[in-house]
Amino acid sequence: MSWPKPQRTPLVVLCIAGGVALLALWGILTSDAATKARERDARLAESHDAGPTAGAPTLQVSVMTVRRAPAADVVELAGVLEPVRATWVAAELAGRIVEVPAAEHAPLQAGAVLVRLDPALPQADLIRAEASHRLAQAERKRQENLGQRSIASAAELDRAVAEERRAWAAVLEARTRLGHTRITAPFDGLVNSLDLDPGAYVQPGTPIAEVLDVSSVEVSVPVSDRQVGAVKVGDAAQVRIDALGSEAVAGRVVRVGRAPQQETQRYPIVVELANPDGRLLPGMLAHVALSVGNEPSLRIPARAVVREFELDYVFVLEGAETVRRVRVATRPVPFRPDQVEVRSGLEDDARVVVTAVSQLRDGMRVLLP
Repeated sequence: MSWPKPQRTPLVVLCIAGGVALLALWGILTSDAATKARERDARLAESHDAGPTAGAPTLQVSVMTVRRAPAADVVELAGVLEPVRATWVAAELAGRIVEVPAAEHAPLQAGAVLVRLDPALPQADLIRAEASHRLAQAERKRQENLGQRSIASAAELDRAVAEERRAWAAVLEARTRLGHTRITAPFDGLVNSLDLDPGAYVQPGTPIAEVLDVSSVEVSVPVSDRQVGAVKVGDAAQVRIDALGSEAVAGRVVRVGRAPQQETQRYPIVVELANPDGRLLPGMLAHVALSVGNEPSLRIPARAVVREFELDYVFVLEGAETVRRVRVATRPVPFRPDQVEVRSGLEDDARVVVTAVSQLRDGMRVLLP
């Protein structure tokens, strides 16, 4: 009688599979990533278990006491002086120049004649228009008299009245054309460009002269989107003109741009300066000093802020040697990239750590100088 041999193959396979699994598990547990994760967890547990006063302080830091106070900043920006008004005067009808009373670069008053065109043809048109108007007036009066005697109809009188009005409109038009033969200055100023001589023929729209109003001058300086909100219309400014040396001229902000310039993507700030004696000339280089940020605010150095996941934190010293992490809301300080304004999260007289903040942890003990 023969007995069946025991089936040992499945047992061997199971043993081999178990060994492979143990080797794989050992490889995972001893990998670099797993080792680093265990070390990180150990450090976190150690820092969590350690109380605020555990361990001896080893990191030396500097602190500052913050208080809410007016913090005026003076910033200087460069620009070029420009006239408060500038315009090109152009011809409004065709004609030949017969006289040029104005001189280039000379001052003149509003209404002064720059160029005079030949008035012969406009005068002839005015004479014809006035004659037609007188004839129309006589016809209207005649129709009124006939109407009173019931000889003329009301329709004939209406036509006479309409004809007189058309004739009067022609007179006004002829007078306007005659007035356009005298090309005058639109305001007090000086002639910046006038390069025409008698005998030249001009067409409607031909530029005649550029007139500048320099009773006041302006300087435009560009600021960024973070800075434009700190400047208000009416703010005082001190302007130093290179051509006048160290002398400062008082000015004021008259316009604040609400849209950026396309070329620079910066907002223009326009400062106006009075120029009664005419010393300030267009084209001079100017340095504008603006005082901004006069409202009370709480400011700290930008290096004292730790940013994590789009949130801002600072470390505040509690007691003699322990720091606590505090969440704050901040915003940039115009013209001062080295500072930030704390909107909330800190109280007056708080002692904020301003050095080595990247090495600090909540509850850490520190040394002071």
